[in-house]
Amino acid sequence: MTANSADKTSPQPSTRRRSWLLVVIFRVLMLGLGGGVALILGIVLANVYPSPNPQKPLVLKIQSYFDKPLKAAAPKASPTGVSSPTEKIPQLSPVERQQVEAQLTDFQVQLKAINDKVTTLETQLGTSRPNDSLERRIQAISLLLQGVQPPSENDTSVGSADAKNSSADSLGLTNKLKITLPSDVLFDGSNSILRPEAGLILDQIMADLRNYPASTIHIAGYTDSNGDPDNNRALSFLRAKAVEQYFARTLGREYRWLVIGYGATNPVAANDTDANQQRNRRIEISVD
Repeated sequence: MTANSADKTSPQPSTRRRSWLLVVIFRVLMLGLGGGVALILGIVLANVYPSPNPQKPLVLKIQSYFDKPLKAAAPKASPTGVSSPTEKIPQLSPVERQQVEAQLTDFQVQLKAINDKVTTLETQLGTSRPNDSLERRIQAISLLLQGVQPPSENDTSVGSADAKNSSADSLGLTNKLKITLPSDVLFDGSNSILRPEAGLILDQIMADLRNYPASTIHIAGYTDSNGDPDNNRALSFLRAKAVEQYFARTLGREYRWLVIGYGATNPVAANDTDANQQRNRRIEISVD
């Protein structure tokens, strides 16, 4: 072998290594280019054709799995709705506390003043309901001023949501079916002819009377003390008779009727004021 031939064969290994390196670099570039194109194409297809049931990516699933132990447990609500012992009562500043105490004192003074006024009105109307609530006492005074006898103090039907019971209470209907009607809502002035609108009231009472067939129905008329006693007695009877005739036209002879005119006797209040005289002018209906 000559020196020239040795010089020609010595660079072959270096050329092979360079060519292999270029192939690797070319393949890596092609792989990166292909991956980038695939990623862009995947994003485009995902926007154009989204999945009907999207799922969380795998990376986020793995991350959430490791994050679970780090989340603090939410406080459990009390099953009875009672605040937990750790719940703090809102603290008031000294100025706010003084304002609240002043308002509370003012409310108590106003409540006492209202209670005293109600007691004064009850004394003027000749009634007393110390065991009733303030609301029921005011309601009873309102009924008395309208000439309607309020229910008894132990009657719990006042304020009932039932429409029929409410209407009966407003007319003075008690548990013994004794109804007291002010004469002024049935008759005009000092005559014994029923007013046209009186039928609306009497029809409501007639519906209750149907629950007591073959009974004796007492109808009593009363007046105030103004005028001649004999005339008052006659007027009270004629008014009670007018009510009886109205009932009898519809209920027929199935019932027995007892009509009495008491005049100014048996007053429910002293005849010293217009309000008390209005209370005494009444028609009482009861079932035996």
